[in-house]
Amino acid sequence: MVDLEAYGSWEEALHRLGESRKALLALLKQAPSPWLARPLREGAWTPLMVAEHIALVEDSTARVLRRLRRVRQGEALPLPQAVRGEFRDGKPQAPEGVRPQGGLGLEEALALLERARAFLLEEAAQADPHHPAAFPHPFFGELTALGWVRAAAYHEAHHLAQLKEALIP
Repeated sequence: MVDLEAYGSWEEALHRLGESRKALLALLKQAPSPWLARPLREGAWTPLMVAEHIALVEDSTARVLRRLRRVRQGEALPLPQAVRGEFRDGKPQAPEGVRPQGGLGLEEALALLERARAFLLEEAAQADPHHPAAFPHPFFGELTALGWVRAAAYHEAHHLAQLKEALIP
C-alpha cells in the first residue's frame, strides 16, 4: 500500500502537485496526436482519458476539502456512506464518479485539467491541514484534508509515471 505520509507536509504535497502538473501538461502537449487517442494497452484508457480521470479525481478532492471546511466551521452534515474501492487483478479500479467518459480532444482535456486544478487549489487555500475532520477515501480510508491533498499528489504522479512508461517504453 502507498505511504501517503511520504508526500510530506501540506506545502510539500502542494509543491508536488505543481511539479507533476507541469510534467503532465508537457507530456500531453508534446506527445504524438495518435498516441493520445490510443489505449495504453488492450482494454485500457487512452492518455486523454487518463487526463480526464485525473481532472475528475481533483474535482472530487476539491469537493471533499470543501465539505471538511464546512464541518470545521460547525456545519452539521450527514455522515456519508463510505464507498469501498474495488480491485481487479490486484489493481485499484476507479470508482464510478471518477471514470472518464472519453471523447475529449487535447484542448478539452487540458481545459478540464486547468479547471479542476483551479478548484482544488481554491479549496486548498481555505482548508486547515491540521483539523482532525476526516472523510472516507475509497482506498486509503479516513483522511483529513492533508491526507486528501497527499492522495491527490500521489494520484497524479502515479498516472504520470504510467503515461511516461507507455510513451517511452
